[in-house]
Amino acid sequence: MISPKSPPPLKIILDSKSDPYSKSSQWNDSERRLWTVLLFVMTSVLFSARTIVPLVAVNLSKEFGWDKTDTGLVLGSFFWGYPIAQIPGGMMSDRIGGDYVIIRAAFIWGVVTLVTPLVPYLFTTKAGTIMSMTVLRFLMGLTQGVHYPSLTSLLSQKVTADKRAYVMSCVFAASSLGTLLTGAIGSIIMDHSNWHYVFYFFGTISIVIATIIQSFSRKQRRKTFFSFQNGRAGTRKDDEEKKSLPVLKLLTKKPFWAMAISHLCVIFSYFIIINWMPTFFKEVYPESKGWVYNVLPWLAAIPASIAGGCLGDSLIAHKVPVGISRKIMHSLSMFGMALSLVCMGLTNRYYVSLVLMSLGVMAQALCHSSIPPNAQDIAPRHAGSVFGIVNAMGAVQGFVGTYIAGCILHSTGSWSAVFNMSACVCLFSWVVFTLFAVGTPVI
Repeated sequence: MISPKSPPPLKIILDSKSDPYSKSSQWNDSERRLWTVLLFVMTSVLFSARTIVPLVAVNLSKEFGWDKTDTGLVLGSFFWGYPIAQIPGGMMSDRIGGDYVIIRAAFIWGVVTLVTPLVPYLFTTKAGTIMSMTVLRFLMGLTQGVHYPSLTSLLSQKVTADKRAYVMSCVFAASSLGTLLTGAIGSIIMDHSNWHYVFYFFGTISIVIATIIQSFSRKQRRKTFFSFQNGRAGTRKDDEEKKSLPVLKLLTKKPFWAMAISHLCVIFSYFIIINWMPTFFKEVYPESKGWVYNVLPWLAAIPASIAGGCLGDSLIAHKVPVGISRKIMHSLSMFGMALSLVCMGLTNRYYVSLVLMSLGVMAQALCHSSIPPNAQDIAPRHAGSVFGIVNAMGAVQGFVGTYIAGCILHSTGSWSAVFNMSACVCLFSWVVFTLFAVGTPVI
């Protein structure tokens, strides 16, 4: 008598490091809403901590006797560390989980923020204060550089494709809120106390938020996963091979370069707006109030980013292919930026310029629903690594745009030339992304 074939064995996995890409590990609706709020708050605090030194730069210069070159060195040292951490941060996140990397990094940059007011006083010379602050800013850039690649990796693991645009747009919108919080809360603190307490406040908040997120992360990782496998289970070596990034293969894919080039173009124009907008309003409209043009555009960007995410996910929900949805959002973003920038160079009215600048920043926020989630579309198992590569390139490109704009202003004095150049770069980004981007995995 022939015995019936035995069923495949049931394998029970109790390891908290189970495959993070399995459907069982993805967030349900309540978890997704909770983590969206947590990551929004974390990103807000991250940008708040990042922008403290620019806020108190005048106070630092007066107290320690720095000139503008010294201050520029301290401010710029953040970006020495920022690009370095992008790729390693993404790779680590793809292997061990983005939440793990984000939390550990947050504890470090939170502590760096807390000790920043204390360290310069350990030195008695001007050079010592500059060196110490430069090192601290470098460490801040290094530890914060892992945030966005880790965030991209985490959301690619935990959020389904039809919900990613909204979640990413919400979390990315926090950058604007964080900058506003530093200006508002930091200014109030300095009005009633000295600049040290700005660091103490945001440093403490950073560590508290990191601790809260860590508690939720541990609960998530304690879940028990069940998987049915036919035959023998894969070895650790097999798992590692699956998770290694095929770099050479990636570099041969047009969709990767479409995303990368488009991102570089967006960052090019975005950094011009960030770095030169205050100077533009001061020079062209000297009677304008700084708190208005430094706040209104970034305040408007928050609902624009969230609305863009809703629209992007709505398109997918209505059976629009993922790739087409990303291209539609990118088209709205780039055409909106280009049109606003061109019109900025044609008007000489303050309120019109203010509205146009706000519209341009709002349009840029729509891009959060195109390029960042596209890294998850084309490389779902390596999203953190891929976005780390692209963001590292973008971090350098931002300075290129700022420098070129300065050269144009120095040689021509024409703001319209700067705006028109930026608009052309936006349109080039649109062309490349529209022609070559896809919404399906390529690696």
